[in-house]
Amino acid sequence: MVTSLSYPTLRLLLYLVLSLSLVNKLIALCPTSQEHPKTCPIQKLSAFEEKAPTVLVFASFSMPQATIKHLAMDLKKVGGALVIRGLINNSFKETAMALQKLGEGVLLDPTLFEKYNVTSVPTFIIFEVDLKDEHPPYDRLTGNVSLRFVLEKVAQEGKIKSAALLLEKLKGGKA
Repeated sequence: MVTSLSYPTLRLLLYLVLSLSLVNKLIALCPTSQEHPKTCPIQKLSAFEEKAPTVLVFASFSMPQATIKHLAMDLKKVGGALVIRGLINNSFKETAMALQKLGEGVLLDPTLFEKYNVTSVPTFIIFEVDLKDEHPPYDRLTGNVSLRFVLEKVAQEGKIKSAALLLEKLKGGKA
């Protein structure tokens, strides 16, 4: 029996699947052995880690595929996410196939486009994940530039100086 689901229902299901995947990854970070009790990064954060820098890159499948792939690869290195607004040709199947090619670290979330008022792509948002602040400050840059360029610019001239840590990760360091 084939059941037809509405677009909002399918979007909610996709969101739940992506959320569950993220929760499972976070749980996997927590050691369960007796050797490392209470060292789960979710449970025990140092003051420095409470404001860990992160990056979102807003993109569209209308951008050149090589650009999207390069951004996705760089974002994996720094633990950031590629954010896509919507479906390709209003097709979940086409979109799912495109997302699968890009791998992990891709969010399908039009609400983030609204939250950050993104009207052009690519747009880079660099912020510190602040567990105590619902609306942390962020730096923003729009243009067809590399993630490395954005992180260098933000580390030098932006509010989020800890972007230098992401830059070090991108360059292959252990930041």
